[in-house]
Amino acid sequence: MSVSNAYPNLIEIPYKKTSVDMAEVISYINETNYLVEVKRACYVLFRNESGNGNNGVCNNYIGLQADGAKSDEFVSPKIVATCVQAENMTGKQRRFACFNSFKDSVDVIEHNVINRGIFIGGKSHPYSNIDVKTPHDLALAYYKEWVIGSYKATPDEGFINDFISMYNQAINKFK
Repeated sequence: MSVSNAYPNLIEIPYKKTSVDMAEVISYINETNYLVEVKRACYVLFRNESGNGNNGVCNNYIGLQADGAKSDEFVSPKIVATCVQAENMTGKQRRFACFNSFKDSVDVIEHNVINRGIFIGGKSHPYSNIDVKTPHDLALAYYKEWVIGSYKATPDEGFINDFISMYNQAINKFK
């Protein structure tokens, strides 16, 4: 079965599981010039999407897929190849973007966190339209905007609690 490819101009490489130490991720996030609230959101999203840096797909730690529409002009140049692998949530074969480094994943998360308003002080969109004021609001916005992509999506209590726990840890790492 052929999987759609938004980047037919790029090479397809074999799936390779990659990992990165979260201390490296924290250091890189701290180097950026974004608001502390953006850094905290980025940290939590990276942890959640990557299994704490343990579940990269060819240095893609954010689940960015390449079988739909092309990403925007900020993200697309960071994609160096694609690979096909079963998606964790569905088990369905999907095409994933591949990056040179975990840093590309962090850059893309920060870009999307800002553009979608998924940080405390933001207004999430296009699905949820939440004025993000608390870690709970942020967990809802992330789930609706990033994880599911639907305003109707409702995370369970465990998801919210885990997210808030990670956010509380982020407060100590990014000041």
